[in-house]
Amino acid sequence: KIVIMLPVAAVVVVIFRNVLGLRTFGTFLPALIAAAAVQTGFLWGATAFLAIILITAFVRRLTAKLQLLHSPQLGVLLTTVIGLMLATSWIAASAGDRSLGRVALFPVAILAITAERFVLVSAEEGAKEAWKTMARTLVVVFVCYLTMGSLSLQILLLSFPELLLVLIAIDIWLGRWMGLRMTEWLRFKGLLLGARPAAVTR
Repeated sequence: KIVIMLPVAAVVVVIFRNVLGLRTFGTFLPALIAAAAVQTGFLWGATAFLAIILITAFVRRLTAKLQLLHSPQLGVLLTTVIGLMLATSWIAASAGDRSLGRVALFPVAILAITAERFVLVSAEEGAKEAWKTMARTLVVVFVCYLTMGSLSLQILLLSFPELLLVLIAIDIWLGRWMGLRMTEWLRFKGLLLGARPAAVTR
């Protein structure tokens, strides 16, 4: 059920990125986190996601001082993520909370890469931009979570799996999107509206 809903979540991510122009961490990270959040519940999923990313990002800053090569550094981050997920599962088992224990379903390698990306964006564009991107990522995760949790869509796709071809067609159509993204339209709205009278006069 979760696997067959992933292509739907992927279409949601593509719409947010290619049509609306919202920048997120990772191309399909929101869809994968939403898939795990279906098992944990959105609140626990989002909380665990933020905690793991922030702690791993802190470790990334510490390892930066050691001037490690990229692959060993990712190895350290990967081990950190796994350690945090094990700790979360242990806390969940102690508290008898099965939902929190399902945090182990999170995509481990992608979380490590996301933590690294969070640190890089903070360093290159400032902490404010990094947190904005994180907020946008969580918004897309939430929409993907709602979409994947739709019982109607689940029944439809399980009954007619050939509809996956329709999703591929939508992805291809969106991949050929040549218009302005929504955020770009809002950003250059004044310029575009101001250019139209001049074009008409000519």
